[in-house]
Amino acid sequence: MNLEYFKTTLRKHLRQKKLTLNALSIQADLSEDTLRSIIYGKSQDIKLSTIIKIADVFECSIDDMIDRPIYSEEERSTISRMRHLCEHSKRSVQFILDLEEKTTLYQSTQGQDLINVYLPTGNMKDGMFFDSFTTEELDISEYPDSIKENTDFALKIMTNHFEPVYYLNDILLFSRKHLPEYGDITFYLDEEQRIYIRKYTKKGLEPINNFGEIIPSKQYNKFRSMGVVLRVVKEFNIEQYR
Repeated sequence: MNLEYFKTTLRKHLRQKKLTLNALSIQADLSEDTLRSIIYGKSQDIKLSTIIKIADVFECSIDDMIDRPIYSEEERSTISRMRHLCEHSKRSVQFILDLEEKTTLYQSTQGQDLINVYLPTGNMKDGMFFDSFTTEELDISEYPDSIKENTDFALKIMTNHFEPVYYLNDILLFSRKHLPEYGDITFYLDEEQRIYIRKYTKKGLEPINNFGEIIPSKQYNKFRSMGVVLRVVKEFNIEQYR
């Protein structure tokens, strides 16, 4: 272990946290003499348990304390910021990570282009949002390149509440390549990780038919756009693109 690096890092964290050695000793459940021995160079060997306790107080990893980083600077910054988020924000970030991981177009071993299709299975309020999903795969290998390049995931309509705009078993192809514009049908995530399908307008997030209430524009900050409807399909039929 690089003792000099550890001592330098220890001093840096003490300054950033505005902690004295006495305060650190109390929070880390270590004697102040032990900390003084470390920071002033008398100790040549530091127990792992001591490093763990100090790292816990500073909310950082052991690797960061002893100069053995396993994450990039960007990754460490992201982890550090995550620690300070409230629980619902952490859940939102986790949902986004899951969506990013599961919905990106990928190549199967058979050379197919596959995307995940979300099938809403949970409770539904005002016919517009769902809180539970299963998934299936959709092969878009034969779709035009313009669609393959822009489609990130899909959602199957599992209710008749969207008629006459969308019908049961319609598959909505979503793109995450750009921000929604007025008139776009968009997939939204709220602070409770509930999913809404709404039309983005100047008035707010409007239901795509007359079933449900408008979400006023002043509440936009409570919703995160996860994708815009690119196209609607029932099943692949090359003739529909000609």
